[in-house]
Amino acid sequence: MNGIMRFWIYYRVGGVMIAVINDVSFQYPFITIESAVENMHRFLDICKRIEKDEITNIREIKTGLIDSQLEIGPDYKLIQLIQEFKGREEKSLLLSILTNRGTYQEEKGDLFIIDGKESAICSRGIDNILISLLSNYIFSMPVVKGIVGEKGVELRNLSKDEHIDYYRNELGLRRYVANEKKHKFDRENPYGKGKTGSRMDLCDKEAQELLNKAVNIKGRLYAKKNGYYYAFQNERDIDYHGYRADDLGEDIKRQLDREFYDKCRK
Repeated sequence: MNGIMRFWIYYRVGGVMIAVINDVSFQYPFITIESAVENMHRFLDICKRIEKDEITNIREIKTGLIDSQLEIGPDYKLIQLIQEFKGREEKSLLLSILTNRGTYQEEKGDLFIIDGKESAICSRGIDNILISLLSNYIFSMPVVKGIVGEKGVELRNLSKDEHIDYYRNELGLRRYVANEKKHKFDRENPYGKGKTGSRMDLCDKEAQELLNKAVNIKGRLYAKKNGYYYAFQNERDIDYHGYRADDLGEDIKRQLDREFYDKCRK
């Protein structure tokens, strides 16, 4: 690998990561205020997607100590940009992410060095993933190159929407695709020799929402809704079809009862 260590190759499929705010990416001022605002919106949109149910393998977003007095544009400080952000909800979310969202206190250990700039929080990107403000071309790729302990490393990076698709499997994206030939909406469906397809009595939107919340038990995704149990089977890549699973073992049912206790009302 030409002396560069790609830490995500050790990532265990099905594991849970944290998303780490790349504080170094806030140290490059934009040429115009308009560009700063546009790219901050892009950054916030990625954070919003990370926090949605569709991203199932991110536990939380962690940030370091980002100086709100940093110049983010010509005579334009980061705090000014945040204060002038339109929409109270977006402004509050941005403040939360950049100032007190699981703030990481610096500990002893190797620093991550990007373009000659040091970061303690980015070293937490090892085995996890960075979220970067697209302030420089070095943050435009799905990896950020740097040095940790005199070794060249590459860390996974999100700075564009397409990076989420690039890491769709690692991030745990799941896409529901109905199998209407096999699983009918209102009845069981006999097919083949002595085989019967269980019904799937959820519309596609409900099924997608439930798939996002499904838990992995013994290598299969299961969920519970309205007192019924459901299984989701992987077809390819991030595509899953689902069906009612009334014949689950009692051990799996008990686990689902615990997981979905607050979500279902019999």
